[in-house]
Amino acid sequence: MSGKTSILIYDLGGCEGCPLSIMRSYPRLARIYDVHAKCIGNADIERQYNYAIITGPICLNSQRHIEELKKIRKNSKILIAYGSCASVGGIILYARGGQEPRPDHRVYAPISKIVRVDFSIPGCPPAPQMLISLLGCIRSGRGYFLDLFKAVSAYSKLSGFDLMDEVVLTGICVGCGACVLSCPTNALHMVDGRPDLIVEKCIRCGTCTVRCPRFTQILIQRYKLRERAKMLASLVGGE
Repeated sequence: MSGKTSILIYDLGGCEGCPLSIMRSYPRLARIYDVHAKCIGNADIERQYNYAIITGPICLNSQRHIEELKKIRKNSKILIAYGSCASVGGIILYARGGQEPRPDHRVYAPISKIVRVDFSIPGCPPAPQMLISLLGCIRSGRGYFLDLFKAVSAYSKLSGFDLMDEVVLTGICVGCGACVLSCPTNALHMVDGRPDLIVEKCIRCGTCTVRCPRFTQILIQRYKLRERAKMLASLVGGE
């Protein structure tokens, strides 16, 4: 035992962009944490971990992957969904299955459909620094910076469509252009000082929603309201 905080990095499948993103920061992670990952050959889902970082979507037609995910959740104190497929669905929400080598694998979903997720980092892929910063905030207890990542974990889908519905079409967009700059597929462009969505290009990664100052406010406010409602319900139920 190294005495370091233990981390499991576990990929459920996909394009492998997210595991590669994390491996870019592996030297920095390894200095601070005891890192276990499939790609370095020391992943063991039977042992306990402080943090588990999951990449890739869960295939709802694969009982093996579902059981693996449940076991990781049980053996981890904190579970983090890293990347859009794991956190909010992303492009896999367009999947229809029927392809070799497993044509029976038809339905894919973010991992929150199967297990409780503590924090979610959307992105296709996210910048490695986001993971390092999140882990640092968790360790230091800087709760204010954690609210957004907690809030996203309550959603099973976020995309440019939600940005248009919640921010642009409601008239609360400030026209900063952060969403346009963050989109990995150039699915957003500015029209008359406001973003507009090119629907054919949107891969439903949710990156624009967590870069938008207005949408992040909406996500955090809704998260806090849900938590307050849960607390009140527990108090009432305990009487």
